[in-house]
Amino acid sequence: MNIDTDADYVLEAYWWSHRTVDNVVERHKKHVLACVTAYRDYQDEESERIQITEILELKDKLVELYRHHPDGEVCVELTIRQEFVNVC
Repeated sequence: MNIDTDADYVLEAYWWSHRTVDNVVERHKKHVLACVTAYRDYQDEESERIQITEILELKDKLVELYRHHPDGEVCVELTIRQEFVNVC
């Protein structure tokens, strides 16, 4: 499955499977449970605030949903890209 992660907002819920190589545990495969991507509305500032509020609410709902997922630790990751801003 190809997911466009170049969007302005990328919200993912995923977990990693692990494997043992030479007695060392390492990450093996990323299993995406949910992925939501969206592009910012540059025309209207109020619309942008609404988008951010909604994506943050969705993030909280995904955290609550996957809090007790049977496959172990689930990561919920939100990426917000800003124009001309580099955050390290």
